[in-house]
Amino acid sequence: MEVELKSEWLVNQIELMKTLHGYKLEETNDEIGSIDYVASGDDHGKRLLRVIIDPWLNAGKVDFKKSTKIVESLEKEDYDEVIIMAGEFTEAAKRILRENNINYTSPNTKPRYSLFELIEAIQRLTHELCISKCGKVPTTEGDCKGYQDGEYTCQVRRISDDADFHAERGWQWLLMKDFSKIVTLRARRRKKIIR
Repeated sequence: MEVELKSEWLVNQIELMKTLHGYKLEETNDEIGSIDYVASGDDHGKRLLRVIIDPWLNAGKVDFKKSTKIVESLEKEDYDEVIIMAGEFTEAAKRILRENNINYTSPNTKPRYSLFELIEAIQRLTHELCISKCGKVPTTEGDCKGYQDGEYTCQVRRISDDADFHAERGWQWLLMKDFSKIVTLRARRRKKIIR
């Protein structure tokens, strides 16, 4: 069962990792205060995404003590790549993680994804929403009924068109906003289906 996180940054980053790399929820780790996602079955081997959260489900902080716990918890594991995602890392924590070849990311680190990867993620979620809403993915612009007579009648189509425009101009920060919008739209759609 998915955990409903309070941090928009975390939600978007996790969804990007899931969409592009196939990460799936593995378990929650109360001792460390994390949610673990695992991806495997491709050329990159078995990979772990460990998301550090606080008790209120916001992005947590990794200090020296927590980074040591993380390293110790991974000693008996066999991952080809480990990424720690948190809201903040102390300098000591970064040093410990680097010494153990563990990658980390926070809102303050350089974005991991290119324009191409962002547009690919948006397209994948757009296709998923098109299928759930209309039963198919349009093969041409004319097949889509989301834009008629100069008006958008579908938010999925609007976000998709906006993303194409932003990608053409190389506006990565706006593509991240487009991705966030499509993730929010998908979450709302899923909630409606569940009810």
